[in-house]
Amino acid sequence: MTRGGIALFLIRAIVGLAFIFHSMMKLPDPAGWMGPMGFAPAWLQWVVTFVELCGGAAIIVGFLTPVAAFLLAIDMVVAIFRFHLPAGGHFVGGRAAFEVPLVYLVVMIALLIGGPGPFSLDALIFRRRGAKAKGS
Repeated sequence: MTRGGIALFLIRAIVGLAFIFHSMMKLPDPAGWMGPMGFAPAWLQWVVTFVELCGGAAIIVGFLTPVAAFLLAIDMVVAIFRFHLPAGGHFVGGRAAFEVPLVYLVVMIALLIGGPGPFSLDALIFRRRGAKAKGS
């Protein structure tokens, strides 16, 4: 076990769990959680709920990590630029502060650049495929 691999797993687990919890708050009304003044249509609110739920789970187990990280990164960019900043959010402090979605965004970018680490389904799946290809 490498210390870096354990650290990546812990980061993936906590951030993935946070996305799942965010989606669970939206699940009672997945097409209307933004309320009547929301900027996104109902179908897009469904998409965000699905991406946060399934993407969070995928990040935890490290499955299709680049896809999940990319979609969740887009989610955070939209959250920062369409909600937090227009609502007068500061970097830290206050209702619309954007430090948390920014941290999530940076974690998703880090996973896109560095991968999910050795303790992931991606590593297990692609390691086996690579071994089979080399043995052919």
